[in-house]
Amino acid sequence: MPKRLAFVTVLIAALALMLSQVPVNASSPALKITPFPTPTPGADGIIRYKVKPGDSLWHIAAVAGISVEKLRALNNMEPNQNIRVGEILILGVGVSEHPSPTPDNLGQQATATPTPTKIPGEGKICILLYNDRDGNGMYEEDTEAPLPNGAISISGQRGETAHTAKTGNDFVCFDHLPEGRYTISMGVPPGYNPTTETTARVDLQAGDTTYVTFGAQKALPPPTQPQTQRHSPILGIVGALFILLALAVWWYGRRLTSFRR
Repeated sequence: MPKRLAFVTVLIAALALMLSQVPVNASSPALKITPFPTPTPGADGIIRYKVKPGDSLWHIAAVAGISVEKLRALNNMEPNQNIRVGEILILGVGVSEHPSPTPDNLGQQATATPTPTKIPGEGKICILLYNDRDGNGMYEEDTEAPLPNGAISISGQRGETAHTAKTGNDFVCFDHLPEGRYTISMGVPPGYNPTTETTARVDLQAGDTTYVTFGAQKALPPPTQPQTQRHSPILGIVGALFILLALAVWWYGRRLTSFRR
């Protein structure tokens, strides 16, 4: 009995030694899994993935937890379209690191950082009346001098008169005018006719300086009427006397002739 037990033991040991020498099948390589980073949303909240060597749509969809059909739909892919190494795929939409303002947090932001109230600014308007010698309605600084004694009137948006002044030998400027719309009227001095519009409208912005020019030309004297030649009344009287004298001589001559007969 002991001999038979020893024989069985030796037989089992021999079989175990033979099995340990059997080579592993080389045709079944170990499965290699492409490293897949944890999907992280970008600043816009979209989850993107860059295709690496060995990736497939099935593998990317499985790791991302979506179906292949949804992965194709997110990236507008054709049914038979393949992916390329380096291609950027969209896997979905997550929570952005920098969330966009929503109706809820907009109110909080407005409370935290209120918009400052705009303070109205001021501007400047400068006005010149010039002697438009050639009458073309264009200010030529080198040849056309300023014309004094013109009447300036500036009115605000409501029509109220804000400023009045007389023109001089340079621009007449009005400082510290609140921004807004103004109407400027110009009255030319006596003896001149306007060569430009006598009214201008200005939209004054804060910090601006607006220049406005008006032109006027010296009025021409009225044409002289041809004078009719006037005769002296003395000449008429003398003529009438000569006529009467001639009639008297004629009448006297007839009388003298009648006496002789």
